[in-house]
Amino acid sequence: MSRNNSKADPPADERRSRGGRISHHLQKQQHDPPIDDADCSTVPMGTTQQRLPPSVLRNPGGGGAYNTNNDTKVFGINGGFSSSDNSHIEMRSRRISAQRKAHLFPDETQHSWVHSAADKLADWMPRTPKAMVVTFCALLGVACVAQLASHPSVTGAINSAGVPQRKLQRNPNSAGRGSNPDILDDFDQRRRRAADLPDGTIFSEPAHTRMCRSIISRLDAYDAGTTSFEQIIFTESEYVCRDPDSPYTSVLNMFAAQLLHEANNQIGLNVDYTHRCAKWERFCTGNMTTVQFHLPDPLSMNAYAWQDGCLDAAMLRTICTNSLASADPTDPDNILFPSGYLDTDTNTCNLGCYFNQVLPWIRNNLRIVATDWLNTVESRALTFWLRNAAEFSHREKDDMEVSVVSLSCAEEGCDTTQASCVCEFTPLPNWVYAMHIPRSSTNVAIIVSPTCAKFGEGCTLHAQELYHFFQTLYPRADITYNVITSTSSWYMRMITADVLVCPPGEGCLLPAIARDAYTYVYEKTDPTVSTWLTCTPDNYLTRLTVPTYPPVFVQGDCRHLRARIGAWTNDMALAPSLQYSSPVDGYLGCADTNFVATAEDPYRPPTTYRWDENVWATCPVEVMTKDDLCTQMDRLGLTRILFVGDHTTMTQAISLASILGQNNDISLDTSVVPNFTKTITCAGTTIGSFGLSYIRNDRLEEPGTTPSPGFPNCGPTNEQYCYPWSTDYSSYDGKQLLIVNTGYHWADDWQGYITNFQNFVGLIDDAAGANAIRKEDVIMFRTSVPGHKECDLHNGVYAHYGEYCPRIVNGAFWHWWGELPPYNDYAIRIINEWNLLNTVKNGPNIELLDPWLMSVLRPDGHLSGSDAGPSCTLDPKECMLYSLPGPVDWWNHLLLQQLVDIGTHLENSNPMQAWR
Repeated sequence: MSRNNSKADPPADERRSRGGRISHHLQKQQHDPPIDDADCSTVPMGTTQQRLPPSVLRNPGGGGAYNTNNDTKVFGINGGFSSSDNSHIEMRSRRISAQRKAHLFPDETQHSWVHSAADKLADWMPRTPKAMVVTFCALLGVACVAQLASHPSVTGAINSAGVPQRKLQRNPNSAGRGSNPDILDDFDQRRRRAADLPDGTIFSEPAHTRMCRSIISRLDAYDAGTTSFEQIIFTESEYVCRDPDSPYTSVLNMFAAQLLHEANNQIGLNVDYTHRCAKWERFCTGNMTTVQFHLPDPLSMNAYAWQDGCLDAAMLRTICTNSLASADPTDPDNILFPSGYLDTDTNTCNLGCYFNQVLPWIRNNLRIVATDWLNTVESRALTFWLRNAAEFSHREKDDMEVSVVSLSCAEEGCDTTQASCVCEFTPLPNWVYAMHIPRSSTNVAIIVSPTCAKFGEGCTLHAQELYHFFQTLYPRADITYNVITSTSSWYMRMITADVLVCPPGEGCLLPAIARDAYTYVYEKTDPTVSTWLTCTPDNYLTRLTVPTYPPVFVQGDCRHLRARIGAWTNDMALAPSLQYSSPVDGYLGCADTNFVATAEDPYRPPTTYRWDENVWATCPVEVMTKDDLCTQMDRLGLTRILFVGDHTTMTQAISLASILGQNNDISLDTSVVPNFTKTITCAGTTIGSFGLSYIRNDRLEEPGTTPSPGFPNCGPTNEQYCYPWSTDYSSYDGKQLLIVNTGYHWADDWQGYITNFQNFVGLIDDAAGANAIRKEDVIMFRTSVPGHKECDLHNGVYAHYGEYCPRIVNGAFWHWWGELPPYNDYAIRIINEWNLLNTVKNGPNIELLDPWLMSVLRPDGHLSGSDAGPSCTLDPKECMLYSLPGPVDWWNHLLLQQLVDIGTHLENSNPMQAWR
């Protein structure tokens, strides 16, 4: 068995060893000014937490924010951590001052002339303000000269004068770096304190390579009879800790060393490992930008016991011997996958106990870092912790739902200081992102690794295209696009995002196994598996989705894409099929009844538009016919359609009855109970017919009483109607389609809406637990649609969302229309979690019927619209409900297409991804 590597090796000048990727990066920095700050590995992070403004949190590449309490700049949005604790800053400043003073005056005898000068100045201290200013300037000049005299560039220039120069021993492994001065000399004092050996030696090899040499030596002594060994501790090399371009390889280097640490100590060799990356933090700012810096030190292993028999002495010797003899001894795969993870002959996986042992360590340590990161820069992340199946109380009104698309090279191996490098980047088609990123997202972040941005062919272009595409697909979300130079920020944003989508690449592998849900990582599996991710145990694979690659579009997936990007087009040829065979009675049909056709306008204008898909033309919304609906009801075995909701739901139910030619005897008289039931005959089908019913319930709640016309029974002021419906639904003896909506009658009562929607989901579950046939139902939640300000002035459609957006209104005067989109988002998020919990719930998945965008682009056709006529005048104006026929008919045309897609998925036994 061997590791699969289908990509051709790059030329030698474009390839670097896994252990020395940071060398070019360090060489570029060799002329930076010297900094002799205090060792910050012991400086604690501040305990005072500052939640950053949403505008900062939404920008993954932001550089910082200001603490409004003390005007201290809080760094870390790009770097991954921040601190606003003044005491921490003051303590660090005192330590820096003390260290610099020690550096300026290391020897009282050597620098006695400075003290003499200070004494003379004290004697000459003037008494007048002008003289004091002159004296102060003189003292400042003396201090500056003294500080400059201690600078390494000055001391190097005056070596011939015999001034002692402290110089770090050159690493013998760096002989191949050319004739430039030692790249470590610029940080003489800092590096001397952080050096690997007392004589100043700093290693370039990762710790696991050096540990293997000691382990082999001690195994020889062990075989010769030695039973006790002195402890030797290995720390990680600077090249691993500070590598800014290859976090995947660097983290694996660290856990390869930890694996050796655990294995050799099982037999008493006493070769220990602790990474100590914090000692390499460069400027003592607390803004350590690589994820390696933030891993616990020592790495946390307590929760996961060592697997006995995984690595005995013989296997340990074999692994280390083979690693040191390999073409690249610094490659962590030598330790973690000594026999490879794939049998290329059979294309089957075999991770072995080595990586299976390491997997929980990686997951646990990354989650520890993520928890610290959340506590520092963001107070909560909604799906970082997997929720209890029956509990949704963590959802709140102001939830931010962050979706992240991470673009990186297929394999690490480049660094940004190179002029050229091979970076294989494979983009995903746009429909894939629309399938996985929920429409309720408040933030969609496109984050690109620096190497992909610089070397990946098409990587930057793909990111820019996604940025503009997402602005259209998620018009209410904050869309950002950033090249993330901080790997700690990159990893933490992937781990803590609500949704993560990744094209093929190593950059997502480790964050993916640290997540719990909504993770979509595309990996090449044909002709061979390209990474170890698909080989992980089931308890990891169940937390994420590894879709087929290349992605294959299934026709039933249209229901996740349809009606999300499109426009209305006037179509007089289609208009005849959009009219009813008989008009609707009452106020809903008033405009149509009073319309007088002319040669120029044979049909009422709001009934002459069709919906066109602008992007996904293969997912059209076609006009419904009775035969079409009968076919789909029969296909799914559904014998009833039950609508439950307020006036908008009643309008949709009457619209559907009218399309089917069954709108007779439906009364809109306020003195009559609005509920109705119709029977639709379906000739030539197995079901023969199906029922069409509507029950008015403005809030999807049952207060225990039954209202009657003129006597409402629910709502905060008891002005709304909530007819009982749950018993009718749960006791029905056949399969049914339930379509529900709520939102309009909750005004701004967010807590009430949250509680009520959770109760609705619980009712669906309870009904399925009590009656097994309820598990076979199709449940749809229709999103709520706001009205339009001054609808009487509109006689046409909006071309796009940008025309509607400036006219959004909210408040009690406008019936709280502005609350409806957030209500929709909340409902979608609960539906997402409900559908995810398919192994512990009783009820079926809940599908989404989302005519929101279609409707906000239709300011025409309302009951008080310009087409209504003077005899249909309402007081006050009604700009929420639509006249029939009109835009609401397209809600039902959309409904038919969704049923077609559901049937396609069920027939093909495809997973029901219903939450998009």
